[in-house]
Amino acid sequence: MKKIIISMLAAFGVLFGASSVHADTPVKLQMQNRTDGAAVEIPSDEAPELKNNRVMVPFRVISDQLGATVHWSDQEVVLIKGDTRVSLRLGSDIAVVNRETVRLEAVPYVKNDRMMVPLRFVAEVFGCDVRYENRTVTVTTKPFAIDGVNVSAFLLETAVINGFVVEDVVGNSYIEVLYQSIEAGKGEVVEPPAGTVPEYGLAELGNFYPFAKYDFLDQGGSSIRHYDLYTQRRADDEPPLGYFLLYAAHEDQWYKFDVETPYEIWELKGKAAKSGYGGTVENAVP
Repeated sequence: MKKIIISMLAAFGVLFGASSVHADTPVKLQMQNRTDGAAVEIPSDEAPELKNNRVMVPFRVISDQLGATVHWSDQEVVLIKGDTRVSLRLGSDIAVVNRETVRLEAVPYVKNDRMMVPLRFVAEVFGCDVRYENRTVTVTTKPFAIDGVNVSAFLLETAVINGFVVEDVVGNSYIEVLYQSIEAGKGEVVEPPAGTVPEYGLAELGNFYPFAKYDFLDQGGSSIRHYDLYTQRRADDEPPLGYFLLYAAHEDQWYKFDVETPYEIWELKGKAAKSGYGGTVENAVP
């Protein structure tokens, strides 16, 4: 990643050499992304600053807070979250949002190996409200709702030998991405498996046992959506099954489940925790 940024600097050094940005007063950035509405100050190794009266931030700062996926391609960065895809290029005042071009009022540039992008544009594209007051920028996400009910937390219970670990996510943007990931991971509908057991220690060859549980809770702590993820115990010389089985309790239906999705969910959970939107709720491992 650093090599890519350095190459960008070389390519655009002349362009920005005479018009580098200097912030006269620090700009503080905070997010209201927690489901409890609390504002969290966002740390950054490169401080937000003003350019053409627009707040510029390292793109990684806003993308990590929103749970967006980032892709680099030559001198272009692409942010993807749900059905929204945003493309920005260094030195260009044109962005592409879902194949439609949009003119920017502040051009992305590089500062200290960080690509700086217009905060308001990126945040509003992904449905956030942006407020600037007293040198503080507050980005507020919308609550994520399922069937009209706001979700207060996502719970991930992971089964391990001799116990389990429960972790939560309480960031609106991350909860939305997690729900979309689970729904997108569903494959074909299947019949309930024969030989399910409640834990790995009871599983014989061929049995399905719990691998993880996913729960989306309302403000009162009741489940809005619950999913059980199962995998099969197989002999050491057998190839992997190639998929999981997912039970969607609200549908009373079983699905084949994409084998990569559970690991994507763990990665998202980890990113959410790093950004201050979750942690360990219960650790029942002896």
